[in-house]
Amino acid sequence: MLHVSSLFVAGTATLDEYGAINATRIPMTWFQVDQMPLWAKVPVVLVVHAKAGGDYDPELHVVCKDPAGVPRGTLKASWHWPDDEDKASKYRCFTQELSFPIETEGEYTIGAYYDEQGKFELSTPIPISIILAAQTPRGDEGENAANDDSG
Repeated sequence: MLHVSSLFVAGTATLDEYGAINATRIPMTWFQVDQMPLWAKVPVVLVVHAKAGGDYDPELHVVCKDPAGVPRGTLKASWHWPDDEDKASKYRCFTQELSFPIETEGEYTIGAYYDEQGKFELSTPIPISIILAAQTPRGDEGENAANDDSG
């Protein structure tokens, strides 16, 4: 049986020449955006494992759902997965950008599922909050902008 060891959103994530993942800002639990709607791309890291002797051709889907639970973006992973010599278990690491539309603030979820509609969970989805940055009204840049220390 296929198991999810880890699923998270990182600030950046790359797979090196040895199959290891280099990731920063782990975990990213929220994003602040300047406008909506927009199209987001977030690096997702997924690590799975299984006992030797099975799961030779697994398939799973990473699905992003909006605050209403509607699927908004999906990644499909399928691969041929032979046993690892005489080891009792095998592992596989993935990193890929998941893209999805953001139309509203709130708590989105990203999870691993058996299906692309996100109906049958493989593991518990993780929450990602999307927050709209406060906008300064036009012509009201006076004191707030002068005292802004954000650089």
